[in-house]
Amino acid sequence: MSNAVQFLKGNAVLLALVFIALYQQSEIKEMERTLNYVYAAVQANAADTEVVKEEVWGITDLILAIHAEDELEE
Repeated sequence: MSNAVQFLKGNAVLLALVFIALYQQSEIKEMERTLNYVYAAVQANAADTEVVKEEVWGITDLILAIHAEDELEE
């Protein structure tokens, strides 16, 4: 038992640094998960935006075609 106490006393700073490193590693993993979630949400939003943009272009093309037809008939 005395050896264990001596080891802890002699290596207290090292053990504290190991504990901090392990704690920060878990924090980094949590941050990584959060960033992955944010990235996925941004990618999904970008895909939705692209779909809407294509729909708007399609509607614009349709309106221009109808307008061109009306001008030809006049």
